[in-house]
Amino acid sequence: MSGVPHGRAGRLWLRQRIEIAEGAVELLQRKLNILRDERDRMKLLATRTEEAWHRRCAEADEALLRATLLGGRRVLPPASGGLLADVTVEHAESMGVSHPARIVFTPPGAAAPAPGGTALTPARRACRAALEAACAHAAACAAVATLDAEVEATGQRVRAIERRRLPRLRKALASIEFALEEREREDGARLRRLTTRESS
Repeated sequence: MSGVPHGRAGRLWLRQRIEIAEGAVELLQRKLNILRDERDRMKLLATRTEEAWHRRCAEADEALLRATLLGGRRVLPPASGGLLADVTVEHAESMGVSHPARIVFTPPGAAAPAPGGTALTPARRACRAALEAACAHAAACAAVATLDAEVEATGQRVRAIERRRLPRLRKALASIEFALEEREREDGARLRRLTTRESS
């Protein structure tokens, strides 16, 4: 391994790096567990919001059909005239990972009085509820995707340290320790020879 000091300094340097790498694995494992729990929570939320969205869409279809039957096709207003809805994405953080938490939907011309009369009011409310449910589902799905990506990236970092970095450090440490033991044996043998010569 390049850049490793020789001798006892190298042994100390490698032991410190191994300790740091093991600490990093421990921290990353903790982060991974928390992220997995949060991702699983968001997956459950995504399932619930999908069910709510489909239910709200069915209610909106039913309300629109009822309004059409009560007031005829003329009760349905024309398109919004080029006005766009306003969508705001609010974020939350989980272990330093920013992900969508909520999407706020404001229909175009929300402050203006709605055309179409009273027959269309329940349908309008049902359609808005369906759009809000769609926004809630979109936020949950985006959060799952973001957390999934971070779980994968964190898992890769853990594997890189465990499978590549730590084995290389441990191999280099074993090599230095072997060299130090050899040197100590040689020094011991040399010292014994000198002692034998001096005593004879």
